[in-house]
Amino acid sequence: MPTMPNREAPANVYSAVYRALLWGMVVSTVLYALGVGQALWQGTTITLGPVTALGWGAMLGGALRLDASSLMQLATVVLILTPVARVVLALCAFWRDRDYRFVVVTGIVLAVIGLTVVLGRLGLH
Repeated sequence: MPTMPNREAPANVYSAVYRALLWGMVVSTVLYALGVGQALWQGTTITLGPVTALGWGAMLGGALRLDASSLMQLATVVLILTPVARVVLALCAFWRDRDYRFVVVTGIVLAVIGLTVVLGRLGLH
């Protein structure tokens, strides 16, 4: 006999998604503000054109040293990953609430995001 979805499921999902989006925005905004502040304090020029992307280690190390461009690059990564975190949290909330129809739909969305990342890393567009 199939289990019925929890009636509190929408509230649980909306709450988790809201917190993920809020904290992603807050963290990225703080990192951007720190980066701009550091650039202004140090008199660093920040280009608006293409920049060299840093690797994960260099970006995190630079952010810990309060390097302006590393802070802003990390802010961009956080901002981009915020919707992905939203999908993961929604998937977990649907699973916990036994709303398996939405687990499948959200799982497909997450799989498409993952496939897009893999194909992009392979250079396939």
